Amino acid sequence: MPCCQKSYISIVFLDFTTCFPPCCPVTRPPLPLPSIIEMASLLFCGPKLAACGLVLSIWGVIMLAMLGIFFTTHSAVLIEDVPFTEEDFKGEALQNIYSLYNKVGYNCFIAAVIYVGIGFLSFCQVRLNKRKEYLVH
Repeated sequence: MPCCQKSYISIVFLDFTTCFPPCCPVTRPPLPLPSIIEMASLLFCGPKLAACGLVLSIWGVIMLAMLGIFFTTHSAVLIEDVPFTEEDFKGEALQNIYSLYNKVGYNCFIAAVIYVGIGFLSFCQVRLNKRKEYLVH
């Protein structure tokens, strides 16, 4: 009987393809159901594409966050990038231009948040690719 207990433990921890010794009257344990991760792989990028996406996301977050800061502080250097029209100079022109600066700055912050999400996705892909390298097939 000890041989059956030992072989059952080795089967549970290694794999289910190991046969029981002939002295064991116990039947084979049921195969485990595949987990959700095994059924649908979350890995859809290769290692180079994932690393490239991570680098570009880091650069995009830094660049867009700085542009957002400069637009919301109404930097005069960026006046060419503010989409104003002739009607914006009528009435309270300075307030209209400042509101346009703020809108462009908020758009830069929104784009930076989207880049953070893409960077997180790329980071997950890099980690999954690293884990795939260590798996034994």
